[in-house]
Amino acid sequence: MTGNQKPELSLDLGFGDQRSLATMVDALLKRGSGLSIALSDATVGVSLDKLGDWTITVGLSSRSDRFHQSMSSLERLGFFQATENEGSMYMLWTSLLSEVGDPRIVAEQTLLQALKALQASTVSLYIR
Repeated sequence: MTGNQKPELSLDLGFGDQRSLATMVDALLKRGSGLSIALSDATVGVSLDKLGDWTITVGLSSRSDRFHQSMSSLERLGFFQATENEGSMYMLWTSLLSEVGDPRIVAEQTLLQALKALQASTVSLYIR
């Protein structure tokens, strides 16, 4: 591996518990850095700035069958719509707006809940 290559991240997105997520964050995320997770119809980015503020960004493909369901789930978690670009809606969550608890723990819990929401199976809203 050359000095310019980033290590590959292999995730079991079954996320059985928060400890596996916390281990991943500890290993890959230091102040002033970020990490990205690519899902089938979304991308998730997590960053920790030099001041200790956490930001989670989710890019949702508007072509996804679960677009509206995913947006609603993320909004319930405290995400807000940031921008739209080339068929993707970007939603943000930041620890600056969260006033409850330790910012790191709240960020980890929010990330875990967001990943679970993005992986949730689609439930039909009508009967065929």
